[in-house]
Amino acid sequence: MVVVHSTVSRRASARAISTVAPRVVRTLLASCLSACVLTTGALAATVEFRLGPDLKGREQRIANQLAKELGAGPAVAGRQGMFTISAADDAKAAAMATALRERASVLWAQPAVSEGQIERTTPETAYHSRVMALVLNDASSAAMTVARLAARTGQALTLKRVSNGNRALVVLPSGTTAAALAAVTVAATADGNVRSAERVRLVQHQWLPNDTMWAQQWSLGTGVGGIRAAQAWDLTPSGSVAVAVIDTGIRSHPDLDAKLMSGYDMISDAFIGNDGHGRDPDATDPGDYDDDLSCSGGWDFMSSWHGTHVAGIIAASTNNGQGIAGVAPNARIVPVRALGRCGGTSDDVADAIRWAAGVPVAGVPANPNPVKVMNLSLGGYGPCSANEQAAIDAALARGTTVVVAAGNSATLASDFSPANCRGVLAVGATNLLGDISSYSNFGAAVGISAPGGDRGDLPGILSTLNGGITQPAVPSYATYMGTSMAAPHVAGVVALMLTRDPTLTPGQVINRLKAGARAFPAATDCAGAPGACGAGLLDAANAVAAVTVTRAPADQSASAERARLVEVNDALTGRYALIADPVELAQMLAGQRGGAWSRTGLAVDTFSFTAQYNGLAIAQPVCRARLVAGGGYAYSASVEQCQAYAGNAGWAVDGMAFAAALPTGWLCPGGSVPVHEYVRQDALGYNTRNMPWSATEGQRMIDAGWTPTRVAFCVPQ
Repeated sequence: MVVVHSTVSRRASARAISTVAPRVVRTLLASCLSACVLTTGALAATVEFRLGPDLKGREQRIANQLAKELGAGPAVAGRQGMFTISAADDAKAAAMATALRERASVLWAQPAVSEGQIERTTPETAYHSRVMALVLNDASSAAMTVARLAARTGQALTLKRVSNGNRALVVLPSGTTAAALAAVTVAATADGNVRSAERVRLVQHQWLPNDTMWAQQWSLGTGVGGIRAAQAWDLTPSGSVAVAVIDTGIRSHPDLDAKLMSGYDMISDAFIGNDGHGRDPDATDPGDYDDDLSCSGGWDFMSSWHGTHVAGIIAASTNNGQGIAGVAPNARIVPVRALGRCGGTSDDVADAIRWAAGVPVAGVPANPNPVKVMNLSLGGYGPCSANEQAAIDAALARGTTVVVAAGNSATLASDFSPANCRGVLAVGATNLLGDISSYSNFGAAVGISAPGGDRGDLPGILSTLNGGITQPAVPSYATYMGTSMAAPHVAGVVALMLTRDPTLTPGQVINRLKAGARAFPAATDCAGAPGACGAGLLDAANAVAAVTVTRAPADQSASAERARLVEVNDALTGRYALIADPVELAQMLAGQRGGAWSRTGLAVDTFSFTAQYNGLAIAQPVCRARLVAGGGYAYSASVEQCQAYAGNAGWAVDGMAFAAALPTGWLCPGGSVPVHEYVRQDALGYNTRNMPWSATEGQRMIDAGWTPTRVAFCVPQ
């Protein structure tokens, strides 16, 4: 029999955590890490990985080839398509896992680490009080199997649905006790058509409310506990990325409404859904209050509006003159409702993962907006079930990065799913001081740490909310703390990374996030126990800078945003250039591309490659060409002119540099203004400069010997 467990409820979790003083947590962390993380012995020198489904029939050969390239012996096939290779030591195993994650054919790869046991309070289990899941040999006979089981046990059993091919969900009568449900689950395993049976586990969102309002978003700043979001924004193209928020649903909010895409309510149980029905296309959060205290372990009377808070951290509207800024200002949110009253079931969460990634789910329309990153600020005590892992593997195979909260029980994250599922990025929480938050789970399962806030004098995380106590009311803002708040910081940074290179695989995303993480401050608990809190503190700027821009000029997906053109001048040659790529700009200013380039102070907004400004001023790719003799730069939005540059040996074409509208002679389309090209000859040859039209600056250029020759391109008015 397969039995899975869940975490304690919010209230019980809060009680448990509040009894652990920060000093005791630090002692527990330090003692656990010396026993659990550092003394991994022989098991740490083993790497486990799984290949993508497109390699079916060739897995062993490909796995052996990968092992050979890494200097390891033949790969050993295990259960559920997993392979294992051996490494000389822990460091080699970590390096092998990193190398494997770079391969598009590898769904996930990680060193196998054994964590020692420590004395801690075992979390309570929480199950759906009336639902069990049967994995059948023959799904077509599900109804007969359930009828046979009902007759054998004397219980009125109802087949709810069959999902994922052969997983049947069975509902018991109202008022069924936990003991009766467990007995029926055991009896089911004796049926010849039942491969396994389990009680359906409940999961909860991983947050702790903080009643003190904090007026600044310290988590996005440059302080020791911040992620340096503004520095990352300087490096990102303006195209948007869709992020799935698998949570309680989302309420309308002025800082979110413009960001929402169509989602789905994946809650199949009407009681949990708290909206009077099961699955439907409405992902609005009706509230998750429990006014009759019927939930397992006790549940808060108030609604949390948890999904709204998480979504605001990721993508709240920025530069709109109100509220807060999101980690990824141009991201869009696909709300997927999987949590409601009492939390949610692991089956609904697994189906939500599939649907968000574009994987077909029985009985549900296909997702019109499949995502490449999803956030799960939820979890439950117990192992990762086969159904959860299958859903995650399916999402990874679609190229979707799965970001998960590590949990709030101040213990090992490896005891909680989906944080302990393979291939996910589990996120621990840190506070304003860059140290582990008092409640955060930790250990080898944690991939990275991000701001989650803390109690006492340390602030929480400010984000969007709803002012209703139980029923929805007016939009509001509030601070929460928890690994639920840490995970969306990471999901937002992943969205920023994907704007630069949409082809990144989940493994490559994880590698770059970990490689760019900052070290924990000296004397903190995490600094004293390497590996306990993941690779380090999330650094948005480092993570984004580690991604090479590959966005194609013809890519018309996403939103009509702007891109910034920055003018630089070479003090050695007097040449000017316009730079839209932040990485190229940084390299030029650092002298990595030759010359002595510096900013002139001139910058102008242009169209992004995703912009459709209006029916007249449509964004076109602009090529950049450099004179072989003299080095002056020329720009054109005309395909014919770009082809002429490419066919002329006197010009070296750099490719498409940014986007702009196409002029007609000296005129620009409505809604745009001209950027004029000026030319002047000097000792090196022809020098060129392109700048927006200004009567004053234009006359100054002419007085200095420059000649206006044409309108090179047009930028937004």
